[in-house]
Order: sequence, then structure tokens, then C-alpha cells
Amino acid sequence: MLKRRKRLFRLMAVVLGLLVFPVAEVLCQLAGWGAVATSTNAFSEFAGVRPLFEKSDDGERFVVAKNRRAFFAEEFFPARKPVNTRRIFVFGGSTVQGRPYSIPTAFTTFLKIGLQHADPSVNWEVVNCGGVSYASYRLLPILKESLNHKPDLFIVCTGHNEFLECLTYGEVRTASPVVKTGYGLLRDFHSFRVLQRALQPSQEPGNASPSAVLPEEVDAILDHHGGLEAYTRESLSRSEIVSAFADNLKHMVALAAAENIPLMIMQPPSNLRDCPPFKSQFAANTTLETQAQIEALLSTASDHMQHHKDKAVALLKEVVALDDEFAFSWYQLGQAYLSVNRPDDAAAALVRARDEDICPLRMTSELEGVMKRIVAEHSVPFIDLHQQMAGLCRDSIVGDSVLVDHIHPSFRSNQLIALGIIRWMHDAGCANVLSNDWQPAAETAFQEHLLSLDDLYFLRGRRTRQSLAAWTQGRADGPPLSRSSKMAPPVAE
Repeated sequence: MLKRRKRLFRLMAVVLGLLVFPVAEVLCQLAGWGAVATSTNAFSEFAGVRPLFEKSDDGERFVVAKNRRAFFAEEFFPARKPVNTRRIFVFGGSTVQGRPYSIPTAFTTFLKIGLQHADPSVNWEVVNCGGVSYASYRLLPILKESLNHKPDLFIVCTGHNEFLECLTYGEVRTASPVVKTGYGLLRDFHSFRVLQRALQPSQEPGNASPSAVLPEEVDAILDHHGGLEAYTRESLSRSEIVSAFADNLKHMVALAAAENIPLMIMQPPSNLRDCPPFKSQFAANTTLETQAQIEALLSTASDHMQHHKDKAVALLKEVVALDDEFAFSWYQLGQAYLSVNRPDDAAAALVRARDEDICPLRMTSELEGVMKRIVAEHSVPFIDLHQQMAGLCRDSIVGDSVLVDHIHPSFRSNQLIALGIIRWMHDAGCANVLSNDWQPAAETAFQEHLLSLDDLYFLRGRRTRQSLAAWTQGRADGPPLSRSSKMAPPVAE
């Protein structure tokens, strides 16, 4: 009898000890402690994130949540989907948002205007989910959220922003699968999040906690003072980023297919002709003597570009032979090839310059290849906007004639993107275009819409464009990067 009581006592002690955890969890939930909205999520591509849309105060509309408006422009759609309405969600980065301007001149707005003329039998809603600096891994939860809002079509345009958080995201991707899985499970508990915050030291903006911490909201390296210096060839985690991009696209395709929602993917355009690399770095095995030789040859080739173009080409070919990883050499060679009317060679050199850029703010060939492979493997509709824009440019090389900076389409280009989507929608059975004269009417409506925008809108856009140029040059005024967090170790250039 005494032994039985001892065993019973021990069992009760264990049960009471274990009850601490569910009781603590219930208390945390009732008190609202450990809510996700204010936390830092170390594996946010695996765990939950804050919703992009919330109901308006009157409950009539879904609007972009106030705590997301630093990266998303104001957007809304009815909480109750009207009868005879087709709702399109468009996901991407600043190209989708319409930067350096905003949604009123984004291709999504022209898409809605054009659809009203192409197929007026339907009430069209086009919801812009373009987030500034948003990469594919941050778009995934937004696409998943949008499944709750009765979508009729998903359009994804992504690829430029995959390296904006590479020093942090690379660490997240290389973390142990056991750690990621365990963390993802624990993050569902309010009590765990409360304990995590109690044990974590408070963080200043831009000072991420060490080892595989991905903030819940975008923390682009270039947003910080000294961000450009943090980019090195060694810090890019290229293979991890490319692999993650493939996984993210596959996940988007699977999510849409599971709910029988049509999905179309678009490759965004890159400025090759008129955009030098943002940062060049010599190869690791290039000696100081060879570096000096390269710099001298580049200077001499520049002097010859005006009157001795063939000589400049020869010198620059010699330069890339000395070091084929120095991005600026390839850009100069591309310009030299253009000057002697060799556009195919120029295009190849300019693509190489983009791909060797140590600060990759434009979609690389590796990412383009992954996107094309996945759409082919899964039979996903695809529009190559870069190729579309190239067809409008001299020598079929995308440049300032269609883009306002390194990646963002002009007003006219956004209109043409919208028209191309409408034609695809008709061919795919997503829109019923009955008349052939819809496009002239749509073009007229485009111009009327532009004229309806006030001068302040265009002034703000021009100022944003100037700020963006400074940002790409590493002249952001954000807090400095901490060497203990994102700053990469110095590398000789």
C-alpha cells in the first residue's frame, strides 16, 4: 500500500508539473501576450506572419493593414465580393507597386482600366500586392492569405529582390532542418514567444540578433548606412538564394493549384544597356599587380572609345581575360561592342556584367533560368517582360527607353504590360474579349487617367526616383549596420 501511494504521489507530481505549460499557454492567450504582430520571427518563411489586409472600421472593405504601409501602398477591395466580379491579385516588389511612383501608374491600374474596355460584361477588381523590397519568400504568406479572399486569378512578378536581405536570409536558409522544424512548431505557442522575448536582448533597428535571424518585416541591407560595403562575393549565398527562389515559386504554384486558382508568372525586366554594375569586386586570385594592370587598361580603353573603338574592344577583351569576375569590365566591353555595331556580343557582355554584380539589384540569369524551368515543369502560364521590353529597344537590349531606372518600367511600359496581360487572359479564357476595337478605347482611357493625376503625384515620384538612385549607390540614411550582425568581413578588392 505504501509503495502504491508513493507511485501515485510521483505520478501526480509529474502531471502537476506538466500542467504548468498548458496553463501558462492559456493565460498568455487570454492576456494577449506573445502576439505575433510585434515579434521578430527568426524563421518567418516557415512560420506565420502578420496579415497584409485587415477590415476597415466600418467592416465594408479590406484595406492594407496600418502596420504594413511602410512597404505597401494603400489598397482595398470589398469585404463581400460583389456578384459578377472577377478578382485578380498581383504579387511582387516595387515593380508591381509602380515605383518610383505608386499604384495609380502601376501596370495593375492600367490592367483594370483595360479590362473594363476589353470585357465590360464583368466587374473587374485588380488588387495590388506589391511590397517595396519584397522577395519571393515574403510574398508566399501574402499569396496564401489571399486565398481567403475569393480570388479568380493570381499574377506573380518577382525576381529582383532576392538578394536584398541575403546576409540574413542566407543564414536562415542554411540553419539546421531540425532547428527550423522545432522552431516552427514552438513559434505557434504564445508562451514560447513570451519566453523568447524575455530572454532576447532588445534590438535597435538594423542590429539583427546573431545567427539566422530574419526580421518579420523587410530589413534591406542597403537601407542602412554602409550597406553597400557589406556586399561581397562571399556574402551573397548565391546557391542558397537560388535554391530558395525555386522552392518559393514551387510553393506558390502548389498553393494556387490546390485551390484551383489560375496562376500566371511574369519575369520582370532589367536595364542592361544603361545601368552599370552597382559594385564590382576582383576575383580572389587576382593579385594586386594584376588589379593595377586592369585599372590601367580600363582607363586606356575609355580614352580610345571616342576615336579608336576597335582598339578599345581589344583592350577590354584583354581586361576580362585577366579577371572574368570584375563586373565593370564586362559592362565597358558591352558598351564598346555597341559602339562597333556588334549588338549580340554587347548583349552577352552586358548580361555578364549584371550577373557578376556584387550588389545584385537586378534578377540574375540563374534566377531567370530557375523561373523558366519551373513554369515549364509545371505548365504554368508565363510572360517574359524582359523579352517583351527588349523588342521595343534599339539592338533588342533593354535600357532607359523603356525603364526609368535599373528595373522600373516607364508609364508607357506599364501600359504595354497591362495590354499584354489582357491578351493573355483572353487566350487563356480568363477574359471574354468580344470586340477588336477595345485597345484604342483602352489607350484613350489610359491617357485620360494620367491627366487626372495632380502635379503633386508626379513630384513625389520624381523625388522618390532621386532617393532610389542614392539608395542603389549605398547612400541611405538609415542606422549603420552592426559588424556583429550583417556586416561581412572585409575582402580585398
